[in-house]
Amino acid sequence: SPRLAARSALLRSLEPNSPPRLLNAEHMALIGQLEAAGTTPTTEDFLQLGLQGRWALCATIRNAGLLEPGMSPAHAAASGAGGAAGGLLPIGIARAETALSIGNSTVRSRAWFQLLDGERKQVGALLDVESRFAFESDSVTGARLLALRPARPPRLALKTNDLGCSIDALVEALHAQLSPEFALVEGEQYDRLRLSTTYLDESLWVARAAPHCCSVFYRADDEMAWLSGVQ
Repeated sequence: SPRLAARSALLRSLEPNSPPRLLNAEHMALIGQLEAAGTTPTTEDFLQLGLQGRWALCATIRNAGLLEPGMSPAHAAASGAGGAAGGLLPIGIARAETALSIGNSTVRSRAWFQLLDGERKQVGALLDVESRFAFESDSVTGARLLALRPARPPRLALKTNDLGCSIDALVEALHAQLSPEFALVEGEQYDRLRLSTTYLDESLWVARAAPHCCSVFYRADDEMAWLSGVQ
């Protein structure tokens, strides 16, 4: 079927065991096919059942609109579709995951990454963001949205006392490569986030957030289901 073909192509392209990446135009075309052909849970009970558990971030993009059909690659590149402007601190994100606990109404998002300290030595670090969520209805479509608010200040664990850059520069570089729930901070621009589930099956989750964010997750605690989808 068109849905299964698009799903398999997307999973092969995103390589589940790789670090999270930025979505490109090819990915967005496949996501569009999935969203058009798939079925999305419309009730809170089905969303709770489907979203419960750990999800690994596979890929994300800050401005998906620049990668939709009809947008030229040159325009997308010039407009910074990925949200990663030139001059950002070079960091390497090894893994990022988001865990939803329906019983506690909490979302915990963690990203493990490496950076060079002030002595140019590679060190490991962790960004840990915890949110609380509730289900809301979209005022236009009536779809159920996952509304997130910060539960506590984000935690940044660094294995160095010589960071070699400002905390602001580090956080900016992280947010440019991570899905928007990692940017939830009280009193700031992302103090509230609404995620719209546009595709969901047993191991694949596509979530969009206003204005143009799009993220793809795979179920971290069900690798066999993921592998079966690419065969």
